[in-house]
Amino acid sequence: MVDYRMPHHRPPPDLSHSPIAIDSAFDDGSRTRRDPPLKRRQTSTLTLHERQLHRRLSPFLSLPVELHVEIFSHCIPPFPRFDIREGPLLIARVCYAWRSLVLSTPRLWSSFAIEIQGSGTSVSLQDMYIVSTVKLWLERSRNYPLSIRVIHVPYGRIPDERSAQLLAVLIPEARRWRHVQLIIPAANMATLQTCLPDGFPLLQTLTLQMRGLWGSEPALNISSMKIPWHQLTALDLQLEQIHMLTLDGGLDILGQAVNLLECTLNVHCSLDRRRIHGGTMLLPKLEMLHLILHGGSSNNITNATGVLTDRPEACLTQFLNLLSVPKLRVLRLGWLVPGNGSQRSWSPTHSDFIAFLRRLAPTLQTLSLTYLPMGEAELIECLSQVPQVRHLELRFSLNDRGNDPIADRFLAGCTLPSVTPSATVGKRRRVQSESCLVPLLEDISLQCHGELLTRHALLAFVDSRWLGGSGGPGMRTKLKSFHLLTMHPVSKEVEKRVRSWTIEGLDISIECLVIR
Repeated sequence: MVDYRMPHHRPPPDLSHSPIAIDSAFDDGSRTRRDPPLKRRQTSTLTLHERQLHRRLSPFLSLPVELHVEIFSHCIPPFPRFDIREGPLLIARVCYAWRSLVLSTPRLWSSFAIEIQGSGTSVSLQDMYIVSTVKLWLERSRNYPLSIRVIHVPYGRIPDERSAQLLAVLIPEARRWRHVQLIIPAANMATLQTCLPDGFPLLQTLTLQMRGLWGSEPALNISSMKIPWHQLTALDLQLEQIHMLTLDGGLDILGQAVNLLECTLNVHCSLDRRRIHGGTMLLPKLEMLHLILHGGSSNNITNATGVLTDRPEACLTQFLNLLSVPKLRVLRLGWLVPGNGSQRSWSPTHSDFIAFLRRLAPTLQTLSLTYLPMGEAELIECLSQVPQVRHLELRFSLNDRGNDPIADRFLAGCTLPSVTPSATVGKRRRVQSESCLVPLLEDISLQCHGELLTRHALLAFVDSRWLGGSGGPGMRTKLKSFHLLTMHPVSKEVEKRVRSWTIEGLDISIECLVIR
């Protein structure tokens, strides 16, 4: 291994992992210790030839400083923690030359991640260390754009204001925010929204996930935050239940966010058509859409403004068909609307949902449907519209035996046709079937009750995807992973085959949830 340390630079002492030790060791560049006089006299005796020889043995030292910084930046995670085992603190431990460069490079201190732990009943030494370290890193980053992640998932019902104290330090630097992820209690964010700046000129990606068991007062007002939606390339907006957006509120945001590549929204599944102006909304760059849908019931409902709207199922399909997403590759829909959730409530809107999926057929590669109230025939028709899907996730109720859409007919539709010998020696032909669903499938994850699945259908499906994926160039691909969670126990034969597939290299698990 090449030794990159200069002869006249001795490494700093090994430090413990305690926060205080880290802070005292790397608090700023002005506290670099001076070498003793004897050491300085020894290093001064190095000849020019010896220095040149050392540089030839250490190619890294011959690179320009700009390349040093670029290499260091690729060694740092997108959101490094305050830990001497990663990020700029780790690089600064190698030698004094590297430490000096790290301390004088704002880019290396411009991103960090903070996870607030514990109950927060009292301020701990760790909490004080986090606040002081944030201030130090903000100072070292100077005017460089910031990438920040703050995670604070409080315990119990006792208010915990520690993340609010941290935000009070970060908000004065909000004009430097570029990539921001805030997963915090809603109450802690709402109390500081009046302190936000007039704009966020550098903001590119934003995550706001409101957590905690107590609501915010006053309510968090997204519109008052003056977020530049047109600048964003990624948005994850998950507000608290009582203040979440409606579908028409989501349309208002999407109408401004023309540069979005990824979007996650949790929304109340109601749509006020009086707020919809114009026709289809074009999102030319959107590649990932994840909707987490909440609501009151599966009947006509009244939204937060007191307006009577259609059933949630109708509101969802109306919303989807207002979108034009020519580059969408990933679609995730999570249905958390309470009520009867019967398949009869989905049937009147199914054709509209099919029309939306049909438009996605050329580009959609990942599809996730969670608890949508559809039956087996409707699920099969959905998958028949998206032949390019490679990654499939289907989650349905574990305790609904009668309405379980994951049954033998579904698996038979996903089972690849068998391979039969051809009349010509040395050649083989594949039996083609228009009913074969998702022929390019690589990964599939299923959750269902499982009683309507038979051993024969399950084994035939996995065998066809695992053994039948190697032929027919461009026609089909080999299964990489299969995961199934059910309430119905699997047979000994299935367990044996699972062990065999695992040995052969398939990532597979078939688990049964047992409630005692």
